[in-house]
Amino acid sequence: MAATSCPIEPDTAFRDSGIGMLPTENTSGHVPKDSVDEPKVTNGCTETNRSKDAETQQSAEIIYEIRYQSLSGEHLHSRPLQKRAHEFEQPVSVQSPVMKVVDVRSTWLEIGAPEFSGNKTADTKDASQQSAAAQDKLKSEANIKLPPFESRLGSYIEITSPAVLEALRCVIDYAPGYELGARNVRINWPYSLLVHYDDALAKYQEKFATPDCTGVACPGKYANNHISVVRNFVNDAVGTAIEDERRRHERGMATFDMLWLLLRPGADMLFDENIIGEYQPYVMGSMRCVVCDGTIRSYVVTLWNMRANSLYIGPSYDTLTIEPFAGEKKISSLPVYPFEFRTKNRVWGEKEDARQYFEERGKVFFQLRRQGCWDFRGYTTTFPRRPIEGLVISDPDRYVAQEGVDEATLALNFETDHELLFDRQCCENCRTIISSQRKPYKFSGYSNINPLNVSGLSDHQYFLCNRSTHAYVLKQRNWSDLDVSGFRPAHYDKSILDTLVMAEPHVKQLIRSLTHKYLVGLQAEAEREAKFNEKAADTNESVSKKTWSPDFVKGKGEGLIFLLHGKPGVGKTYTAECIAANAGRPLLTITCADIGTDPQEIEEKLMVFFKHAKAWNAILLIDEADIFMEHRRVQDLERNSLVAGFLRAMEYYQGILFLTTNRVGMFDEAFISRINLTIYYPPFTDKARLEVWESFFNKLEREREGEIRVHNNTRDYVEESEDLKRLQWNGREIRNAFQIAVSLAETEAEKDSRGRIVIKKEHIQETVNMSKSFKKYLKDLYHKDEDAIAALRGNRNDSSHNVTKSNEKGYR
Repeated sequence: MAATSCPIEPDTAFRDSGIGMLPTENTSGHVPKDSVDEPKVTNGCTETNRSKDAETQQSAEIIYEIRYQSLSGEHLHSRPLQKRAHEFEQPVSVQSPVMKVVDVRSTWLEIGAPEFSGNKTADTKDASQQSAAAQDKLKSEANIKLPPFESRLGSYIEITSPAVLEALRCVIDYAPGYELGARNVRINWPYSLLVHYDDALAKYQEKFATPDCTGVACPGKYANNHISVVRNFVNDAVGTAIEDERRRHERGMATFDMLWLLLRPGADMLFDENIIGEYQPYVMGSMRCVVCDGTIRSYVVTLWNMRANSLYIGPSYDTLTIEPFAGEKKISSLPVYPFEFRTKNRVWGEKEDARQYFEERGKVFFQLRRQGCWDFRGYTTTFPRRPIEGLVISDPDRYVAQEGVDEATLALNFETDHELLFDRQCCENCRTIISSQRKPYKFSGYSNINPLNVSGLSDHQYFLCNRSTHAYVLKQRNWSDLDVSGFRPAHYDKSILDTLVMAEPHVKQLIRSLTHKYLVGLQAEAEREAKFNEKAADTNESVSKKTWSPDFVKGKGEGLIFLLHGKPGVGKTYTAECIAANAGRPLLTITCADIGTDPQEIEEKLMVFFKHAKAWNAILLIDEADIFMEHRRVQDLERNSLVAGFLRAMEYYQGILFLTTNRVGMFDEAFISRINLTIYYPPFTDKARLEVWESFFNKLEREREGEIRVHNNTRDYVEESEDLKRLQWNGREIRNAFQIAVSLAETEAEKDSRGRIVIKKEHIQETVNMSKSFKKYLKDLYHKDEDAIAALRGNRNDSSHNVTKSNEKGYR
């Protein structure tokens, strides 16, 4: 097999047969002792002609061993493959070899066989490490022959040289899964850790090329030689395959057998977590090759990025298993690959620079760790993906409190930096060199970051921040996982209040003035509380300057409550929306579906929403509130409990609350006295309807300028048509009719000379005709119009207010 890839683990413990070649084995399935060749390892990376002395010296520096274990993983026996021919020149090297090469094999037997019992010293030593039952079985089955089955599980090297161990601790700045502070360091085939840090080891080795050691037994004397032994061994094992694979990398290609070469610990990676082509930045953690019969069957990869729980920002792990693939594969199509192999011509968000895009997104992620209101336009990160547009609230503490689960599980004991452990015989000169070469831990300061105590993160930490975060979607009234790239600072259109059509314009100004004054007081009180919490204000002063309340009971009746009542579609809900936008506050809308009708739960759920509104500086709207405010009856205890619970919750609410209803006649009288301002919305006049039509016309032409326009005959039609006036449409009906007209115009796609779609009066007439038929059907059914039906049921009385003559004519 050509040595261009590494499909089979090299059996260097047996023969120098080249990469990917298994040793010649007998029919029993294992190698006879007598047929074991002496290992042939060069003593230098560039040496081509090996001498007998070099091989003998190498024998003294590397020992080889086969380790047998049962199918359950229990260690059975270890035997050496060779004995050192003679002593190495330096006594220290002879007593402590540079490393040990161990070949691990699995057998059907649970205990050793006759070949194992030939070395009684080794058997005795191994037996001391086995269980008592295993020792008894070893004695009783001493004559059992080896079965015709033996599987190679893999191999590893165990570095024992103090000089090499010191070098590894100096040059390796991140090696998860390795205990570099131990007396022995085990590195599995294909020795990826040594390959990734080979250049750093070479530079370290140069410092000890001519060591100026003052100690007799200083390990620095042997650093150059011992590091060469390790590097040469790795080079002989996988060097040729690495060179071939790196040439493939230059073409942007990779093979499965050498994929580990791309998976360097600590490298910035792009990881497609959901396997749908959405790559996100991660850091490469640990990598494990799953080896069977000397062949890599899969890679188990651990990666991490920066996520957050309710308290901290820190690393959080994900695990990926990479299954085999045939031949070469494009690196950028792998589920995980190094960041430098990213597609160069791809646009990331609105940025051509991927790193800049991820860093800016990370800055938003950091800001989202604080409570705040945001505009969001994007998608959820959970499947199925749902588009969301509107205001959302970020509040990590409240999410955990309400949902009962934290946002992410962060890594514990992430910063496992190893200490610089000098050998006790190391001289002062070598200590100085070692200290100067030591690299600091690569990811120091990445865990347990409290976003409330720091002003920001590093660029690399921003780069690694997660793409998803939890936020409360105000329109849906639930928590969702949202893509961080969709967040923007909240924008409130304060001019929207001008589009609100009301019969009495001064009422609109009254509502705005009251809410403004109340919010100013709340803001001043919040600032005093924040100052007081920082111990920068006097306690008495903080309390005495609270907003004045006429109620003698403290904490009671401190809210500002509006009741908006009238027939449907006259602007009650829209009033609350306009006031909230004008005040620069989010609007939290709740309905019966959010609170329920269970008297035992209604007060508790209401308090949750009241706390949300107070914490988020939101204006609260309870739409169709008559469900909770109907008259109490002696015989209906459940209804009485529901009303009482709502009354208690409303009594102690501190904030602005809008209640809307079109059945004010059903209200319990106890609510009336708890409402600060009651506003009636009479039916629209023809003039008011025309204002509504014009507001929709202007909005369309403003937002889609150059694409669509309203024909003049359409404006004339809505102003003069008697059929349209007789329908007495409310604001919602006008909106629906206009929306249908726009859709019909876009479908017909008839354009003017400037290429703009034209909305004609015929598009509105379609809806007018259908509405006339439906209203006639209802009148024939009930023999009354809508207002008369509402009055008969005791819901409201709209007939006492003036209407235009045309309206009166329409109902005669």
